[in-house]
Amino acid sequence: MRCLVGNGQHRGRRKRQEDSFASSDPCDEAFVARAGFISVLADGMGGMARGREASSLAVEAILEAYAVKSEAETVPAALKRAFIRANEVVFELGREVGLPGAVGTTALAAVFFEKQLFWAWAGDSRLYLWRRGSLHRLTEDHNLATRLEGEGVSPEAIARNPEREALTSFFGFPAIPHLGLSEVPLPLEEDDRILLCSDGLYRSLDEPEIAALLADDPRRAGEILVDRVLAKKRPRQDNVTALVVAVEPCPAFSAGLFSTLAAGARRLLTS
Repeated sequence: MRCLVGNGQHRGRRKRQEDSFASSDPCDEAFVARAGFISVLADGMGGMARGREASSLAVEAILEAYAVKSEAETVPAALKRAFIRANEVVFELGREVGLPGAVGTTALAAVFFEKQLFWAWAGDSRLYLWRRGSLHRLTEDHNLATRLEGEGVSPEAIARNPEREALTSFFGFPAIPHLGLSEVPLPLEEDDRILLCSDGLYRSLDEPEIAALLADDPRRAGEILVDRVLAKKRPRQDNVTALVVAVEPCPAFSAGLFSTLAAGARRLLTS
C-alpha cells in the first residue's frame, strides 16, 4: 500500500490561525520501514493564551519524539511517549510566559505502519475512517458532554448544558488528564481514507457531507472540505483544518509518489 496526502486550512472568521499540522518525511524510506508514516494535528485553544504557539510546539514535539522510535518499541508505546513529551513542552511554555495551566492545545496523531492504522489523541480534534463510502469516527471527544453521557445523563439534559463542549483533556497540564490511544490497530484496506480534522470542520459539516466529499481525489479532498465549510458563511466560523491520507494499492510506501506532496504535507499552513 501507499498513501496519498492532501490538506486544507483556513482561519475562518477568527483573527488568528491557531491550528497546526505536519507529517513525517514520506521520502525517508528507512524511517517508513522502522516507524511508518505519521500525521499530526493540533488545535490551539482560542480561549487560552498562546494558542498558535502551543499547537505548533505540540506538533513539532510529537514528531520529534516519535522519530526516535526503535524497531523494538511498539507504535502505541511510541505514540504514548511522544504525547507525554509534547504535553511537557506545552506546559513548560505556559510556565515560561508566566501562565502555567493557561496555555493549551488539543492533539491528534495517526500512524500508518505495516498496513495498519494506530492513533492517539487528547481533546476534541477528530479522526475519521472513510471506507467504501461510509464514515466512521475513531476518536471520542474529550469534553463534558462525553463525560455526562458516560454517567447516564440524558441527551436532552446534555444539550441544555452550556458547558457541554468544555474540554476535559488537552495538552497544557502537568500531566495529560486523559490520553486516548487505540487499543488495537485497525487493518487498512485499499481505498481507505483517513481524515484528521479540527472542530471547526465537523461543527460546520455533518457526517454525510464529509463522507460525500472524501470520495473525491484525496490530494484535493482537504481543500474541498475546507471550501465547503467556508461556503456556509457562518458568522463565527472557527479555524478549520482537514488532513486527508488515502490508502492506495502499492506494495510499499512510494517515495516517488510523495516527492511533489512532501513539502505541503510537512509545513504548517496559515491562511
